[in-house]
Amino acid sequence: MVIKHPVFLALLPVSIICVSTLSGSTLHSPISTALALTKDNQKSPSIIFFLPKERPQRGVGWEITTTSTKAEIALAKHLVKIGAKEYVAWWCPHCHEQKLLFGKEAYQIINDSIQVECDKRGINPHPDLCKAAKVPGFPTWVINGHVYSGVQNLKDLAKASGYEGDMNFRYMQSQ
Repeated sequence: MVIKHPVFLALLPVSIICVSTLSGSTLHSPISTALALTKDNQKSPSIIFFLPKERPQRGVGWEITTTSTKAEIALAKHLVKIGAKEYVAWWCPHCHEQKLLFGKEAYQIINDSIQVECDKRGINPHPDLCKAAKVPGFPTWVINGHVYSGVQNLKDLAKASGYEGDMNFRYMQSQ
């Protein structure tokens, strides 16, 4: 769904794309929304905002509602190849924003190979590894021995990891 917003249009020509999932929760708003601001020509990356309006699914988090392009998938494979690690907690909205930047398909590669769940209530948890790595917060990336805390734009992860492939990433983090 594309909504023209007059405030954003006054600043620059953008559209707001609402990506949402339905939840069975009756205690909270039934929609978890990721907003992506895009230029009308869709050539520039969309800006991702994650606004949790529901509790995360216990042990798992929220559903990834964005899709990956070849660029995100190639970066994910590269990060696996060089032995990068991403330390996360299933309940962390910033971790979910990082997942949205990669998209569902690319993040599955990360989830299967280099993601480290730090909360003992998560799926396949490794709180001991997180403690040993002295993780300062979530998400935290360790790439080539360097620590990067917080949500990272994919171009920044590409630079930090020495990735030289396609960098036409679909999404970027709001600043």
